[in-house]
Amino acid sequence: MMDEQERLTKAYQSNKLSHAYLFEGDDGQTMQQVAIDFTKLILCNGDYQCQLKVETFNHPDFMYVSSEETTIKKDQVEQLVHHMNQLPIEGDYKVYIIESFEKLTVQGENSILKFLEEPPENTIAILLTTKPEQILDTIHSRCQHVYFKPIDKTKFINRLVEREIAKPVAELLSTYTTQIEVAVTLNEETDLMALRKSVVKWCQLLLTNRSMALIAIVDLLKQAKNRKLQLVTLAAVNGFFEDVMHAKVGMDQDMIYHDLKEDIKAFSKKLTYNQIILMYDQITEAHKKLNQNVNPMLVFEQIVIKGVN
Repeated sequence: MMDEQERLTKAYQSNKLSHAYLFEGDDGQTMQQVAIDFTKLILCNGDYQCQLKVETFNHPDFMYVSSEETTIKKDQVEQLVHHMNQLPIEGDYKVYIIESFEKLTVQGENSILKFLEEPPENTIAILLTTKPEQILDTIHSRCQHVYFKPIDKTKFINRLVEREIAKPVAELLSTYTTQIEVAVTLNEETDLMALRKSVVKWCQLLLTNRSMALIAIVDLLKQAKNRKLQLVTLAAVNGFFEDVMHAKVGMDQDMIYHDLKEDIKAFSKKLTYNQIILMYDQITEAHKKLNQNVNPMLVFEQIVIKGVN
């Protein structure tokens, strides 16, 4: 995280500020923090009162746009454009941050684009996104990109636990996504503890009793009843084999399935490296097929049939 911040600080110190920055990465929270710290740097020159105003979103030359909804509303954009066309009140610059930039409607993006093409003097835009592929190319090309590293797994799990998600579920979610909000929504929609139980049972059967594993797919798909949950299930199965691989190479401190440590160790002794890699390949293949709309029953059966004998 410091690398991005240091680069931005250097740009400020050497008077090389761009008029627009696009922050991209999975870790929305860190990007937000760095954006606010960068704003303080630009507007405050170390002044404590000013920094406080930025932190509480009360600085007259600073505007922070975000939305809890799926889109950022038209009037938010109009208000922003109006605000940014005014002269700075307290210092030399004005800064605006748009969080989850991909939530803008096409119309909203076009208003901002006009703005990026002919920025008012001394106005700096900081756009944040976890979904850069959903943003117009014309916006990408007008911004300086700042890439953030993916959130580290342990930190991600801890943040989910802070959001009152049970640790075993948080660990399961970490195999599927590194986006906090995606994980929280999934947990609200589904009984992931039950899904985890089915996944564990199925993985154990995969390695001990293949005919039972075939039968158990029915149970698995009762839990994973839509495509998204089937992809979560695959990610969780993959996490199981990652644990087996980690145990095999003696790196079992970062396990996903902590409660199965002994089982996993036993499997890791029984399986060869090639067998574990074969399982990875089958899961990758299954992932592709699910995304191509192949019947999930068939997809999961193939893992059993082509997997470890």
